[in-house]
Amino acid sequence: MLLCIAAASPLLAQDDTLRAEAAPKLTVHGYVKYLSTSTFAGIPGYPVSTGLIHNRLVLRYTPAPRWTLSLEARNRLFFGEQVKLDSTFAGQIDRYEGLADLSVRWIDAPEGLLHSIVDRAWIGYTHGKWDIRAGRQRINWGVNLAWNPNDLFNALNFLDFDYEERPGSDAIRVQYFPGPLSRVELAVAPGRYDSTTTGALLYRFHAGSYDVQTLAGYYRGDLALGGGWEGNLGQIGFKGEATAFFPIEGISRDSSAALGVSLTADYMFAGGYYLTVAGLYNSEGQAGGAFFGNSLAAQPLSARNLFPAEWAALVQQSWQPHPLVSLSLGLLYAPSYHLSIFIPSVTYSIKENWDLDLIGQSFFADPGTGYGHQASSVFFRLKWSY
Repeated sequence: MLLCIAAASPLLAQDDTLRAEAAPKLTVHGYVKYLSTSTFAGIPGYPVSTGLIHNRLVLRYTPAPRWTLSLEARNRLFFGEQVKLDSTFAGQIDRYEGLADLSVRWIDAPEGLLHSIVDRAWIGYTHGKWDIRAGRQRINWGVNLAWNPNDLFNALNFLDFDYEERPGSDAIRVQYFPGPLSRVELAVAPGRYDSTTTGALLYRFHAGSYDVQTLAGYYRGDLALGGGWEGNLGQIGFKGEATAFFPIEGISRDSSAALGVSLTADYMFAGGYYLTVAGLYNSEGQAGGAFFGNSLAAQPLSARNLFPAEWAALVQQSWQPHPLVSLSLGLLYAPSYHLSIFIPSVTYSIKENWDLDLIGQSFFADPGTGYGHQASSVFFRLKWSY
């Protein structure tokens, strides 16, 4: 049904007789992507191939200058060997912890899974220094590239590269801007249980050459206290954030305190080479125990536990040799099991609204039998934006 709405979107265009300076009340845009995945593991049953056709529909309606309504939906058709062989695949896709279940499995069969979900549905009011939103929305408090301990509401798995918009939360958010470089923000995302509810206050301000933020709140049964910064050390960009979690007795699902700290430095070299170095300390991560495998991109993470390992580092080099071509090579390393993940990518802009990506993720580790290749995935993606 949502696919049909997307196809009919030209009917919603503004009439040509309207004055050019008049802002449209309704806008419709989105994209269609095809993603092919091939995974190699060197064991019986591999390689495994999966296909995905993904349509995103974005509707934005402005009934009055201060009011905005937004609705966004993902429609995804999965097919291939992973859908057929993995009995838990549909459950992994159809997973959301919000208050309302706004998803539908149109087709759920070994031959394919057709799944739709509304991941944005909010109403907003703006007046002067105030901005208020209620509904399913993205609340982004993180400042770093790979790991965001400050992102209490919408923690993201860095390896899940195909969800650029990131998940949303069923929440109420109130922002107040006392000055051009400061912001006070209160957000509450009620859950079905106390252990799934989050509510916090953030204050962001400018100090010297840095943007600084502090936060405090309730996170899924924990008291959360944290902060972060963005600035420069000379010509080097320098960012960091940290959050400590203290369990509230009788509510928290965890019995011990936790700490997440992440740092990022980046630098632009002559010739357009861009280098990023990031590090993570995650007290909830494994320093040993059972090997956490090579399916890290599919693992649900949280602000309390951003990565399965206790320590991790990322080095990523990007370069644009041509205005239409971008190259990137990343290495993510965790001392636990000497986990090494190589992430090369090539992006080619075919034309203004067409993009082609070739991305790899190759996993090496020592699960106790010697260091070696565990699995590799190759992703081919074609995207058309409208």
